[in-house]
Amino acid sequence: MGAVPSTPRHTSTTAETAEYLIGTFVGEKSFPLASDFWQKLLELPLTLRWSSYRVQQACELFAQNNHHTRHLAKILIHLSWCLQEAVRTSGAPSVVYLKAINAVYFSSVFLKYIIENSQSDNIEELCLSLLENEPVPKDFMTDQRIENLLMHNVLTFLGSIDVSPTTSLLHQELLNFMLVVMSTQLLSGPTPGPKDVNPFLDAAMSQESLLVSSVVRRLLLNYIMRPRLPSSTAASYSIFSEENQPGVLQRVGSAAANFVLLPFNYLVNSNSEGSRNQLADCSLHVLLVLIHYHKCVVSDESITDRSDDSASTDPVSKVNTYFTVNPYSKALENARDIE
Repeated sequence: MGAVPSTPRHTSTTAETAEYLIGTFVGEKSFPLASDFWQKLLELPLTLRWSSYRVQQACELFAQNNHHTRHLAKILIHLSWCLQEAVRTSGAPSVVYLKAINAVYFSSVFLKYIIENSQSDNIEELCLSLLENEPVPKDFMTDQRIENLLMHNVLTFLGSIDVSPTTSLLHQELLNFMLVVMSTQLLSGPTPGPKDVNPFLDAAMSQESLLVSSVVRRLLLNYIMRPRLPSSTAASYSIFSEENQPGVLQRVGSAAANFVLLPFNYLVNSNSEGSRNQLADCSLHVLLVLIHYHKCVVSDESITDRSDDSASTDPVSKVNTYFTVNPYSKALENARDIE
């Protein structure tokens, strides 16, 4: 249950240990949720770097093995637990934020790769569930949807924890993460349809109104107040990046990022002073995506055909499509400046 690969000896460098743990994470051996492996992986120092070529190799290997390891689902669960601990513990110690930042960054990198390289309409490669025979902790509810658990905890942290020098980096990475998971819309056509698959966005839309309102409030405050971050946290987390170079998520420039940023470019000139606050800009990007999402739903209604040329009065099936109410758009409409 608690099996974990033996890490290199104490004489090895931190980089060698990180290489070993990340290689194990993307490899073919599956580790259960309760394994000590996850704690070792999530406690890696934030200063480690990998080249983009190595990241590409790791992503390819991870995508090949994720179907039977379910490591993506497992790290998303651990991310949820880390965020729960950060919210629950007032003035949480730095190790709590360290683990959460590692979890969200690993998740962002591999989710981004899988979404962009998906070969199926329903993004089966994500494998957002555990295998039936997967050993889990006693207090883990096996019937809960992982995307719902994850988005509830991501949004709870964003909506309830103030931006401060201690929390700013985690806030930034969670916003980056939100942009990645919401990019599944780019796999669909120009018009939302009933067969579109956006598991994380749908989970975000299903949250309670109070939580939705708190998230909209936080995103607006981030953009309006433009909090100044310490220089040590102003740059995005840089594991998986080359020395003195921006992170892979920034350098590669995915189609998702370009699409999401397009409307924003019309609002804020890229050379203006106002566009230099990454947290504020990212908050606006996330808010724009959330308030413009529309889920298409099909309803099957039975009606009775009473036309003159029909001798039958049997019910006839009529299919209607409609868009569900967007709670974030509604919350924004009801927002008031009271601060």
